Amino acid sequence: MVSTSWIEVDLPAISANVRVMRDVLASRIAGSTSGGKGTAALKPAICAVMKADGYGLGAARVAKRLQLAGVEMLAVYSPEQARALVDAAITSPILMLMPLHDLDRGDVLYRAAARAQLHLTIHDSATLDAAVTITERLGLRLAVQLEVDTGMSRGGASLEEAGGLLKRIIAHPRLVLTGVFNHFASADTSRDETRAQSDAFTAWITEQRRLVPDDAVIHEANTFGVFRSSGYHRSMVRVGLALIGLAGEDFGDSADFEFEAEAARLTPAVRWMSQIVHVKAIPSGTPVGYGAAWHAARPTRIGLVPVGYADGYPLSLSNNAHVGVMLRGGIKAFVPVIGRVSMDQITVDLTDVPEDQVGIGSPVEVVGNDRSAPNHLPTLAKRAGTIGHELLCRLSPRLTRQYLAVEKPSSVGAITGTVAV
Repeated sequence: MVSTSWIEVDLPAISANVRVMRDVLASRIAGSTSGGKGTAALKPAICAVMKADGYGLGAARVAKRLQLAGVEMLAVYSPEQARALVDAAITSPILMLMPLHDLDRGDVLYRAAARAQLHLTIHDSATLDAAVTITERLGLRLAVQLEVDTGMSRGGASLEEAGGLLKRIIAHPRLVLTGVFNHFASADTSRDETRAQSDAFTAWITEQRRLVPDDAVIHEANTFGVFRSSGYHRSMVRVGLALIGLAGEDFGDSADFEFEAEAARLTPAVRWMSQIVHVKAIPSGTPVGYGAAWHAARPTRIGLVPVGYADGYPLSLSNNAHVGVMLRGGIKAFVPVIGRVSMDQITVDLTDVPEDQVGIGSPVEVVGNDRSAPNHLPTLAKRAGTIGHELLCRLSPRLTRQYLAVEKPSSVGAITGTVAV
């Protein structure tokens, strides 16, 4: 049975976005002699961020595509997120960002750590002490990365503490330092704050350079940092939103982004589809929805779409958004959401759409992948007073994920060529 609403994830688009990122990162070696010695080492690696079940899209399935696309590392936040990837037979290295204070031999993460697939993050002396205890109790060698806090003031060690932690890691026979990283707080909105953080990190790295192994990756750039300046690429970058095809819509000071044009080449990889399940006519003056938040100013034809805030469609989009309705002629018409968003449904105004062109079963594009459309995810996020990350992460698991594996469906609203999970 086909769901009435689903999330369409365009895997070829994700692969294309990886290629865009590779092009951006290649700027680091622009002008180098092709094939020259050391050229490969200059190319920054990509760490794909798969937090929150791959931004709500299904981390295991998306990670498999990213692995095929050659992404060098994956990042997750919690042990549960790491386990989901290991259980799905993902073999790429996994950086876990959350502090880990214990590990059990029966945990699947023990086996991942034993084969150096799992990399733990050291935030402070407590997490370092925990890593040491784990290695000694389980007889493991642990891959670890040190986070240096230059202004995010969240996780990570202060600049004053980080040097001592680095020395302890290097001196311990069972700890292998595989990376050192920093995290930008305002790369989307502030050139100066981002530069200040990077400069502080550079100064620290320069001071500690003799202790950092040559094969340890140095990284700080998130999606916005990657597009802001090649100076932030270092030896690896951590990207999440860009892989889904979103970035430039949220540049707060776009003129200061070195790779603004490249960001425009990203392909949005997510659509939220549903359908009309009921149509009714109401007279002028009739209220619609909870709280009578909307009244018909004319005789109105309304359509019912079975998505609501239980699915992750924000209440704040009540009377404040549009959806795309697919007409029988293959044309998409954008119609307004009217009344308050309910738990399981929204109502839309179909009055201006020819009655013979839309009806029960007509596909509805709740969130689209056209940047110029009113239902593009970043546009909806701004209207809802939030960010695209949150809207993606709020998508309910009850919405079927349909994975487009080869090419987009040729017919409107079709799901041919997709795999449901």
